[in-house]
Formats: sequence, C-alpha cells, structure tokens
Amino acid sequence: MDTLEKLEEKITKAVTLIERLNAEKKSLMEENGRLKEKLTKTEARLSEIEKNESERSEKMKSKLGNILDKLGTLEQF
Repeated sequence: MDTLEKLEEKITKAVTLIERLNAEKKSLMEENGRLKEKLTKTEARLSEIEKNESERSEKMKSKLGNILDKLGTLEQF
C-alpha cells in the first residue's frame, strides 16, 4: 500500500468518525432538550405543590388555633 492510499484510508476513517460524532452530538442535544423541558415542567409542578402545601398548612394552623380558642373558652366554665 503506498503512502497516498494510506493517507486516503486515514482521511476516510476520520470522516467516518466525524460523521458518527456529529450524529451522537445531534442525538445528545435532542435528549438534552427533552430533559430540559421535563425539568422545567417538574420544577413548575413542584412549585405548585409547595404552594398548595403552604396554603394547606396555613389553613390547618388556623383551624387548630380556633380549636384551641374553643378549648380555652371551655376551661373558663
């Protein structure tokens, strides 16, 4: 095999490798986009759950305060 053929073979291998890497890059970028979208939705859902739990906690505190007030009124009798 002469030098020119060896060079051609190396260039062909390099081109094949670059094409494969570009395909992998495209696939990874698409997956990254899907994961970012999923993360954004998950963060929004978490925020909604935290808000709901905070509201629920405040309602519970209020109800417990009312119950304690009523118990305090009963103790006066």
